[in-house]
Amino acid sequence: MAGIEPERRAPPEVADPSRPPIAACWFSVERAAEGIVRLREAHVDPYAVGDVWLVCGTQRALAVDAGSGLAPSAPLAEAVAERPVAAVALNPYYDHAGGWADYAERLCHPLDAPALADPRAENESLHDFLTPETLAARPDADFELAVHAMRPARATGLVEDGATIDLGGRRLEVLHVPGRSPGGLALWEAETGALFTSDMLYDGPHGPAWPPDAPAAYVESLRRFATLPVERVFPGHYGPFDGARMRALIAEQTADLSL
Repeated sequence: MAGIEPERRAPPEVADPSRPPIAACWFSVERAAEGIVRLREAHVDPYAVGDVWLVCGTQRALAVDAGSGLAPSAPLAEAVAERPVAAVALNPYYDHAGGWADYAERLCHPLDAPALADPRAENESLHDFLTPETLAARPDADFELAVHAMRPARATGLVEDGATIDLGGRRLEVLHVPGRSPGGLALWEAETGALFTSDMLYDGPHGPAWPPDAPAAYVESLRRFATLPVERVFPGHYGPFDGARMRALIAEQTADLSL
């Protein structure tokens, strides 16, 4: 199958970036694959916020990442799934874990748990990425970007490399893939060839997020992805792509890092 053109949507221009209109619906809801729904923050530049991938089993559902927290993703995820929803933070950054605090069941790797419980360092840099120019709308009338901050939350469960998350009828394997955060995670569903990568691999501009904080660890994690028979990648930004595109991106990025 040929590579899928990556999504490069940006929010439309607004007359007054400091006071954009109120969005009627903050998230778009898109069926991405059988039992996988994409919740996308449709009014923000896709570089500044991450997607939520809702994976539904017969017994429960899993929110893979939780969005920015500009508006809570948990109520929508629960309404769409119509079953209990846990959230796993694949990294501790605001664009993927900003909405994690709103879920009753919260999973992460032990090495990222401290940053999620105390996101002060993340909040110091949040507004370098989330600016008035990145928003085409506000989630509600009371929203003020200048005071928006990621809320602290403690994990209710810790997952490490090799663990399995059983949703009933589908099982996701936890991969510890450091390189962007010490406890960075990916999820692998061998039965369908689906790989959830969050910030570890996406098909779009890196901007200030490149190079990664730990290049050698990052490349080792990418090489681990390359050993898997991936059919479809569900990344943290810009939309899904196929396994052939994944392998091309891995080659490009490892060459760029000269490792």
